[in-house]
Amino acid sequence: MKGIKIVILGIILFLIMSCSQKDNIHKTKAKGIDPHKPMAWGHKQTVYVFADDNVWKYAKGHLVKTLERLRFTTENEKVFVVKRAPIDNLDNFYKFNNLIFFCDLESTDEVSTYIKEIMGSIVESEVNENLVGMYTKDNVWANDQFVLFVLGSNEPNLLKFNILQSHNIFDLFKNKLFDRIKRQLYKTSIYSDDRFKTFPWSLKLPKKYILYKNDTANNFISFIARLRNKPDRYISVYYQKIPKDEFGRDWLKETRKNISWKYYDEDEFFDRDVKTEKYELAGNKGWRLTGRWQNKKHSVGGAFQSFAFYDEINELAYLVDNSVYHPDGEKLDALYELEIISNTLKLKQKIIKEN
Repeated sequence: MKGIKIVILGIILFLIMSCSQKDNIHKTKAKGIDPHKPMAWGHKQTVYVFADDNVWKYAKGHLVKTLERLRFTTENEKVFVVKRAPIDNLDNFYKFNNLIFFCDLESTDEVSTYIKEIMGSIVESEVNENLVGMYTKDNVWANDQFVLFVLGSNEPNLLKFNILQSHNIFDLFKNKLFDRIKRQLYKTSIYSDDRFKTFPWSLKLPKKYILYKNDTANNFISFIARLRNKPDRYISVYYQKIPKDEFGRDWLKETRKNISWKYYDEDEFFDRDVKTEKYELAGNKGWRLTGRWQNKKHSVGGAFQSFAFYDEINELAYLVDNSVYHPDGEKLDALYELEIISNTLKLKQKIIKEN
């Protein structure tokens, strides 16, 4: 174990010093893949945290609230799960997917002392000058790994920084999760743009999604991915020519009700089971509707999300719908995959304009 720790110390020292850059508290370095490193271990939505007892006592609540956000599906799934890891057992944790290290520069406790010993004078000076510092690094000890170092000049500054950066910390880990899903998703081939030549939009859709419903006359098409022991995933695109003042959250809800009843064999949702929020999809500002669907006809249910935005050039309202059916398991990863695909949607007049 001592030999392993020496190697780890050397690697962290090199990496944290290489992350340092004056006057930039939050830094993210390149994501290069090292063929000599193993793949990271563990569940991709579990975050292991190294923190001294007193720091953990006060930081835990905010960190858990930040990362263990509930996503509104049939079971309200946690986006991430936070677990504390013991620094004296680092050799059993350092190759996991997601790691956070907290360091109080004034502390003599084990985790802070450990980080101070290997972080170098440049980083220490930066943190003392700025009172806080946050450093990120991909693939430190394993490929597909994400490590976050959160430092404060003293304990109060460290704990305040943890609170103030809560949304940023969540976004960093969520973006990494999306990167992982996207990289895996697009290892397979996708349909060419010719597949969507009859529509005023294109989509980077993997070929594991096959045609489910096609109603070109009414501007609707839907695809499904159905694999053994995996959630059924549906992605649909619908557009309608309407004046801009008729577009909004109400249009989204009513249109989603109509198309799900018509094309999904009488799927429906209740207002108490959904929420609507402003959202941006593929660079288009609009709305997102999320929640639970049910089908009384077949006595089944699941989770869905629908995105809506307005194309002012052609006066078209768009609805991109994602639906998941998986009665025996979690649905959040499938919803994330569908959102990643939905974000590749491009309006053809915008493609022409960009070219």
